[in-house]
Amino acid sequence: MHPTSISPFGTAPQLALFAMLSSSAAAQGQEVALPEVTITGNPLGRTEMAAPTTRLLGEEFTLRARSTLGETLDGLPGVSSTYFGPNASRPIIRGLDGDRIRILQNSGASIDPSSLSFDHAVPADPLTIERVEVLRGPGALLYGGSAVGGVVNIIDNRIPRAPLFDASGGVTGKADLGAATGNSERGGGLMVETGNDRYALHADVFRRRTDDVKVPIALACEKPGAPSLTRRICNSASETEGGAVGGTLFFDHGYLGASVSRFNSDYGTVAEDDVTIGMRSTRYAFQGELRNLSGWISGLKAQFSHTDYRHTEFEGSEVGTIFKNRGSEFRIEARHAKLGPLEGVIGLQGESVRFSADGEEAFVPRSKTSQVALFAYEELPMDWGKLSFGARTERVSVESLGSGTEGVTRFASAKRDFSPGSASVGALINLTPQWQLTSNLAHTQRAPKDYELYANGPHLASAAWETGDAGLRQEKSNSFDVGAAWAREQDRVALNLYVWAAAGFDDTLLRWQMKPEVVNGEKKDIQSRVQTRGGQTGR
Repeated sequence: MHPTSISPFGTAPQLALFAMLSSSAAAQGQEVALPEVTITGNPLGRTEMAAPTTRLLGEEFTLRARSTLGETLDGLPGVSSTYFGPNASRPIIRGLDGDRIRILQNSGASIDPSSLSFDHAVPADPLTIERVEVLRGPGALLYGGSAVGGVVNIIDNRIPRAPLFDASGGVTGKADLGAATGNSERGGGLMVETGNDRYALHADVFRRRTDDVKVPIALACEKPGAPSLTRRICNSASETEGGAVGGTLFFDHGYLGASVSRFNSDYGTVAEDDVTIGMRSTRYAFQGELRNLSGWISGLKAQFSHTDYRHTEFEGSEVGTIFKNRGSEFRIEARHAKLGPLEGVIGLQGESVRFSADGEEAFVPRSKTSQVALFAYEELPMDWGKLSFGARTERVSVESLGSGTEGVTRFASAKRDFSPGSASVGALINLTPQWQLTSNLAHTQRAPKDYELYANGPHLASAAWETGDAGLRQEKSNSFDVGAAWAREQDRVALNLYVWAAAGFDDTLLRWQMKPEVVNGEKKDIQSRVQTRGGQTGR
């Protein structure tokens, strides 16, 4: 049988009204205990990693869960968050955000435009998340230049990766109901899983509603039908719902699974009292693995996903800008047999995304971005620990397809190609059974995004007219971190220090201050050098 545990969620103060439940069928079969191994940036499945990594799961995740991904992770070592009201928040890692942070779903691209603007929400709800892994620093380069700041991997069990029960089978599930007073939040989620040692099925559904956030002072509000003065943040209400089904077939040396999920959200943007966003996202995913193969390839992992994302910005009841993001991604990792003591994987990853923002107020053109990358990761065991090596080379094409709105002529057709490359080396040193030292050194190159190259229009969320530069160069950065960790049984304390420096850094604020035109009589360069340094402690 399963233990009963309280599952609160939402913003504090909060009340969990329901808890973990199991059907009677669960007692008929023995559940399979799975080892807790970090997935992100760990293709060899090691329990020890040189790269700084945080896992958030189980009771700790339940107690931290908020309505957005950024707020849920805010406060973890090296992590803060953007905040565009209670409905849109993305993680900031080591001071970097936007397209320098890579958000993944089960190690695959999320393919959403949340990095384009702070008022765009990440299509993920903590009610359906099994755990989150945050990978900082050089180890993230396996996922491309857009992961230069780090990786946030959202992991669910919609495609079960291992049998849930033994041969006799069983059923398990959980249900969460919760409420919060600050925004009159109410919501809940239900998950059911069944199977045996040869198959597993998963289904989940969730819904969350909030009213405008309460505040202690009266604020002006111009939303139709609302009081002109109210003790609430005007236009901060939201309604989110979704669900998924998935399944996996297991065989002696691997598995093959698939899932389909849906995420719907309607929420106010708070920047303007009468502007709301209606988001719809559908994701199809396939995943498989072959293990214990003979020959030079000892293991093979593959995954494919396709996402159809759309959100509409409404001005009152009128349709404003319509954003669409349709894209597919594949990733293949082949683990090679040992070359002496050397173990590692080589991989191929590809992604193709078509984006459009149609409307008179669109500040970016329609675009097509495609990339293909080859990467490798190797580990060399040593008497004192291990050395790790990583490398990635990419080919990126970013094409502007012009405007899709009649009468809007400020976008031109253009195309740029880039060939970024990255490499890293790391070391893990076992000083004693309790003490470890780690260090990582990396060089990373990042290709500019479509909006950095071709933006030209009013960005109402930031109250600015954004202008890209089609002549941008690749951003090049170097990073170094060193850490020390002490662990004994379940107790662990870690300290990390890091420095990151980039050439060709491009940012919205810098674009306005350093656009290549005469400002106070001086010429300025749009791209600049940036350096960040800091430290973090944690478990």
